[in-house]
Amino acid sequence: MRASALGVIAIAVIVALGGCAGPDPGLSPEPSPPATSPAAQEVVADVYFSHAQPTEFTLIDEPQTVLVPDGASVLDTVLGAVVSGELQPIDPDYANLWGNGSVLLSTSRAGDVLTVDLTVGSLNVGAEAESIAIAQLVWTAVGLDPAIGAVQLTIDGAVAETLAGHVDISGPISPEPPESVLTPVQIVAPAEGASVMSPVVASGVACVFEASFLWQLEGPGGSLVEGSGMAAEACPARADWQLDLGDLAAGDYVLTVLELSMNDGSVSSTDSKAFTVTG
Repeated sequence: MRASALGVIAIAVIVALGGCAGPDPGLSPEPSPPATSPAAQEVVADVYFSHAQPTEFTLIDEPQTVLVPDGASVLDTVLGAVVSGELQPIDPDYANLWGNGSVLLSTSRAGDVLTVDLTVGSLNVGAEAESIAIAQLVWTAVGLDPAIGAVQLTIDGAVAETLAGHVDISGPISPEPPESVLTPVQIVAPAEGASVMSPVVASGVACVFEASFLWQLEGPGGSLVEGSGMAAEACPARADWQLDLGDLAAGDYVLTVLELSMNDGSVSSTDSKAFTVTG
């Protein structure tokens, strides 16, 4: 499968006390510095996106750098950027199903339930994609704050039955089990668009039958190397894996990992990353 700390400078105007004398004509006023934006900090957050597979939509996380204004909540800033569509995946195989006029209005907490109040724009999705759009918010929120146990979505301050006519959102929504919603095979490194040095070691996570998956490496000139890999554990565990791709010549590569269906041997899930070997 893939937010300067500038203070606002106040100029103190010195006023003469006890008399009506004006400013010394021999002094020229100093120019005021330009206005600056409030301080902000960059935060790297795991944001969840939709990942279209051959037979279904899955959910996949990708590190995103978000600029969080001084005094603002990281949770609100990240969720707001997802809902508005401002945050888009780096990997072109992933998608943010939000945007199109949707706005995060507020968040609030009651125990371990986070209420997320939204104005929903044009969320033109079917039942499966609507479920993944909801999961984007739930999984991103829980990833940012593991103390969150469930997310209650409301629309314009009121409890609603559904976002787009398919999925019930009238009650709190907890994260589904990872094996039922997350992409079964995922590449973590190299990241999409990364530049790396040789030798190259790829890594990721997987939840696959008998811990086994296939991989392909397309290189310069259309070269293709194939092989198989093993995760540390079989599904339902979501376990780490690592591939030693060896010494690679400088150039552009695409690594793809694949899970095959136990029913007919077709590709049931995949993830790929394009990267460049610089030397």
